[in-house]
Amino acid sequence: MATPTPEPKAQHYIPNFYLKGFTDRQKRLWVCERFKPIRNSKPKDEANRPDYYTVSEEGRRNETAEDILMQVESRAAPIISKLANPQYMLTPENASHVITFVAFLFARLPSWRGHLNNLSVQVAWKMLLRAVGDKEEFHKTCAAIDKEQGKSLDDPEEFRQAVLNRRFDIEQSKAHNLGSMCLSACSIAKELATMNYQAFYATQGKFFLTSDSPVWTLQHDGAGEATVGMGFGWDNVEVYCPLNKRTCFRMKRGIEPMGRVIEGGRLDEINRVTMATAV
Repeated sequence: MATPTPEPKAQHYIPNFYLKGFTDRQKRLWVCERFKPIRNSKPKDEANRPDYYTVSEEGRRNETAEDILMQVESRAAPIISKLANPQYMLTPENASHVITFVAFLFARLPSWRGHLNNLSVQVAWKMLLRAVGDKEEFHKTCAAIDKEQGKSLDDPEEFRQAVLNRRFDIEQSKAHNLGSMCLSACSIAKELATMNYQAFYATQGKFFLTSDSPVWTLQHDGAGEATVGMGFGWDNVEVYCPLNKRTCFRMKRGIEPMGRVIEGGRLDEINRVTMATAV
C-alpha cells in the first residue's frame, strides 16, 4: 500500500510574528499590491508558500531549515516586541539576536533564494562547458568512466553537443538551495556583527511600513546622492530593517548605538525606499 503524500504546509518567508507588528488596533494587516486596491488581511494569510522550507525524502518531510528559522525567531521575537518602546535598552546580547534575525530575514526571501539558485546554475554551466570544451579529452574521460563502471554510458558526443548547445535546463536542488540560504545568512550576520546599530522610532501619528523585501542597504557617495542595494561588505554601507510599525533598525559601521525618535520627513524617506525595494 502506497504511503499517502503529506499535505503541503503554508510556511512564511516573512514571519507571522513579524507581520503582527504592523497590524492596526483591530489586528488587521493592510496589504498593498501593485495594480490592486489596498485590502485588509491577517498575518497568517500573507507572505507564505506551500512547503517553502520542506524537503521530501522517501515520503518523509525534512523541515530542518524551518526548525533553524524558528530558533532564530524565538530568540528575536520578544526583543523586537520590546523595541517598540523607546525606553527599552538594547543589550549587546539581545542586539546579536536581532542582527541574526535581520540576516536570516534577508536570506529567506524568494528573491534571494532565486538569486542563489541562479548563481549555482551559472557555476554548474561553467563546469560543464569546461568539461566538454576539449572533445578528445572529454571522450577519454567518458571511456575511463565506462571502464571503471563496467558498462557503457549513453553516446558521450550526443551529451557533449547537448551541453554546448544548452539543450537542457539546470536547477539547484531544494535541499542545496536551503543549505545555501542558511550559509549565506550566517555570512551576512558576520558582516552585520561588525556594525553598530540604532533604533529609529516613529514620531506620533506616523508608522513604519514593511514589505516582502524589508531589509535594504544604502550607500551615500558624499555628494548628496545615494545608491540602494549595495552589498553588506562595503565600508560605509547602511542597513535598514523596519522591525515593527514603531521601530526601524539601522546598522552602520562607526555610528553611536542609540535610540531616538526621528522626524516625519526622515520616516517618510525610509518608507519610500522600503516600498521601492519591494519585490
